[in-house]
Amino acid sequence: MGENQKRVAQNRFTRFWVCAALAAGLLCLTCLTSSPLRGDGPAATAADTAPAPEAKPSAQSDIHPVARWARLTQQNPGDVNAWIHLGNALMQQSREATVSDHYDRAEAAFRKALSLDENNAEATLGLAWVCNSRHRFDQGTEWAKKTIAIDPQSEDAYALLGDAAVELGDYDQAFEYYQKCLDLRPDLSSYSRAAHLLFLTGDVRKARWLMQKAIDAGGPHAENTAWCRAQLALMALSTGSLVPAEKQLEQALAQAPENRHLLAAMAKVKTARKEYEAAVEYCRRALAVAPDHDLLVALGDLYTLMGEPDQAEEQYRQVVAFHSGHHHGDNQVHAHSSEHGNAQLARFYADHDRHLEEALRQAEKAYEGSKSVFVTDTLSWCYYKMGRYDEACKTIH
Repeated sequence: MGENQKRVAQNRFTRFWVCAALAAGLLCLTCLTSSPLRGDGPAATAADTAPAPEAKPSAQSDIHPVARWARLTQQNPGDVNAWIHLGNALMQQSREATVSDHYDRAEAAFRKALSLDENNAEATLGLAWVCNSRHRFDQGTEWAKKTIAIDPQSEDAYALLGDAAVELGDYDQAFEYYQKCLDLRPDLSSYSRAAHLLFLTGDVRKARWLMQKAIDAGGPHAENTAWCRAQLALMALSTGSLVPAEKQLEQALAQAPENRHLLAAMAKVKTARKEYEAAVEYCRRALAVAPDHDLLVALGDLYTLMGEPDQAEEQYRQVVAFHSGHHHGDNQVHAHSSEHGNAQLARFYADHDRHLEEALRQAEKAYEGSKSVFVTDTLSWCYYKMGRYDEACKTIH
């Protein structure tokens, strides 16, 4: 590979990952729309994944929460709280590993709880959580508002409303919802959401301060705090602070060596340092935990930078396969289907000068449903790549 080609690859790679970090924490806005509750930060990304309420102490605490609560629902099918705890446990596990049926099972658990108690705010909240995680934001908003009608002090419902507003690009409304969360309960969940939104809208200093407050507050699951540490490192990286970013991640990985958010963030740091082999290793370790669009793309770009085009092409094939054949429950249906547009796939095509007409088609469809930073930037980029410069400028402004 010639030096010019390498330079183009490096620029493209840097732009892609900076946009992913800026527009979505770790993976576009998927993490955020996973609608974390009770002590978790947004996400994702693509894109980017939510903690359950604290479970009641059990003599069987060594059993995984999903198995424990599933057993209790079998023993007592009329126990509303057991069904809610099962749904929450399934949703938390969906953040930590890709299991295809978790959203379906969680929805079934919440609906069972609602059938036993039609005015149960935790059940309606759980359904809002599932809908947001599936990128069905209209439905998620409806369930969240039902929760508030039952319990006007439900800070988690306001959090979910804020998450939906962020995904739809209504940042003013998102600020209002997140401020309500902070007023009702300043904790890891509300701090990290506010930090993420401040970062999206350009206030990096305040965003880093609030994300540190989220970390200091702690959460009920180790994964929650690890997500926040990854985000704080990415914020540092976005300002060129490589050493603080790397130290933050080294400390976090010492406590959670297989956390996919931390591994993905460290891959970005190693890439910025041009330590490509180390970056590849971190990407592979993160992908071993769960498949992810951004990591698959990044791994292909790393191989391009390393002068290994065959391996790069294999990774790029996996990117397309991920969108055509990977369905995380219904989580990927909204983001990855041609019916609603696919901004992630459009960005991949545009960044790599492939299938530009299809990229634009997907981006335009995605823009119909969301005016988020990521989707808007993707559409503008596709117009630019197609030589439609006036439309690119109009869209980005």
